[in-house]
Amino acid sequence: MTSRSSLLSHPVFILCLRVALGLVFILASVDKIQNPDEFAGVIANYRLLPYKFIHGIAIVLPWIEVVTGSLLLLGIWTRANALLTSFMLLVFIFAIGQALWRNLDISCGCFTTAPGANKMTRWTLYWDIIWLSWGTLLLWFGRDVYSLFQILTKKRI
Repeated sequence: MTSRSSLLSHPVFILCLRVALGLVFILASVDKIQNPDEFAGVIANYRLLPYKFIHGIAIVLPWIEVVTGSLLLLGIWTRANALLTSFMLLVFIFAIGQALWRNLDISCGCFTTAPGANKMTRWTLYWDIIWLSWGTLLLWFGRDVYSLFQILTKKRI
């Protein structure tokens, strides 16, 4: 019988988490990249940042998400990307948590920039916490197993 610890660190389980988290970040970035002005509006709705920073973040953040998600999907620098995704998720958890605490009736902007879509709920926060736990497991146990990096660097006999 396998222990819980070895199950959580099993290479196939880690592969599934890595691919799933990578896809989450890639899918989250698509609409934001296509609609940076709308995404800037979503960021502004959180009422956390000075106006002069909002447009820059709206342009840069989705590209960081797509690159990080793609590298996770491919298994390149898994731990470094797990650290970056975990940091972003901590920021998102803080932003969502303060918006919920302040009873802001806004959409999260997580996967779409459409104003009426995906109204923020506690489940928005819960999903980010779940994804953070995935990132934490990748940070602890990610070893670029079953990755493009491993395939390219594998010694041929």
